[in-house]
Amino acid sequence: MTTEEPRAEGMLAGVLVVDLSRYLPGPLVSRILGDLGARVIKVEEPRLGDPSRHAPQGVKDGVSALAAILLSGHESIALDLKQDAALRCLEELLSSADVLLESFRPGTLERLGLAPEELRRRYPRLVICSVTGWGQSGPHAHRAGHDLGYQAVAGTLAASPVMPAVPVADVVGAWSAATATVAALYRRQSSGRGSWIDQSLLDAAGHAALTALSAEADKAHRVGEPLMLTGGLPCYDLYRTADGGYLALCALEPRFWQRFCVVVGKKHLKLRQFSADPAAGREVADLVARRTRDEWTELMNEHDIPAEAVLSPSEALAHPQVGARGMLRRGGDELPRLGFPALVDGVRPRSGDAFPEIGEHTTRIVEEFDLARDVAPRKRRGAGIGRRFSVKGFFLGLAGRVVARRRSR
Repeated sequence: MTTEEPRAEGMLAGVLVVDLSRYLPGPLVSRILGDLGARVIKVEEPRLGDPSRHAPQGVKDGVSALAAILLSGHESIALDLKQDAALRCLEELLSSADVLLESFRPGTLERLGLAPEELRRRYPRLVICSVTGWGQSGPHAHRAGHDLGYQAVAGTLAASPVMPAVPVADVVGAWSAATATVAALYRRQSSGRGSWIDQSLLDAAGHAALTALSAEADKAHRVGEPLMLTGGLPCYDLYRTADGGYLALCALEPRFWQRFCVVVGKKHLKLRQFSADPAAGREVADLVARRTRDEWTELMNEHDIPAEAVLSPSEALAHPQVGARGMLRRGGDELPRLGFPALVDGVRPRSGDAFPEIGEHTTRIVEEFDLARDVAPRKRRGAGIGRRFSVKGFFLGLAGRVVARRRSR
């Protein structure tokens, strides 16, 4: 059991979010809302909990770092929604909720007897946020998918078809859903009515591809063709350094590029800043390969040229500017935590760091909201099977997700 922390009063203080979502995008939405002051009650399957608890990488002392990032600061209630009694318990909880967050495939809520239209009739002030891969409509609406596929279809991978470093569709989709939820809550103040938000991760990936889409205005580009901000310019690219590191050269403004050319003794490249000729990029690459990453960083900083060393996540945590801002940090368990990526009145909003076990707050929530005590499963001893990573637990989680996916079809 984790130590409870006082909840910071935030801009969404008094807002209750009931989170049925799973994996990454949905829980990130509730994490964002929680950082802004909302109270988040995470509804988890009693035996395995959220799949993030079984992430095989980033495990420390049996605890998934991904789960620590996404679920910390939340309360966990264990409900098996395949059981009618648990569904009744959830419905009672929704009568007090401001937001219902879910990430089932379209039609799953209806099969559970929780059709959004019916929920809006019964709870007119409820904001329902549905996060799905393809959206609630369209020919792909019921198709299986993950972030990589949404990015592939949206065009975000076209200029450089390699495995992306971050799940753009998931993260941008989470922020879009959180923004829409806050806007819906704001509108509810005057209208008295809730909303149903249809957040497609494909739509979010397409939104993130705005620079690639703008490049299509004059002509169509093939997959693998570098664009202006994706390796198509010698002044704005990643270059390998002498020690095997990488330098991110960001001399996009002419004054910075001209200064760079002077500093490195390549004045003849001044007029080739936006050249489509790959020879210019190769010349810069040969030049950068002669110094180490740190040597380049020091030289560029000395002459006020925007260029930075490409850091690993661990190096990023140790970076003085990252440390000064305090957005990335470690909790008392030495696992990473994320704060809200903006300061409000000089303060960074964030929810607590306490990481709940599966169903840790079930009894307290049942008592607080006067839920039917005979239908809400109590937290079981050993429920931490979902909290502690194990090979068996990981594969049980995979099997459970396969079965759930088949049932949702």
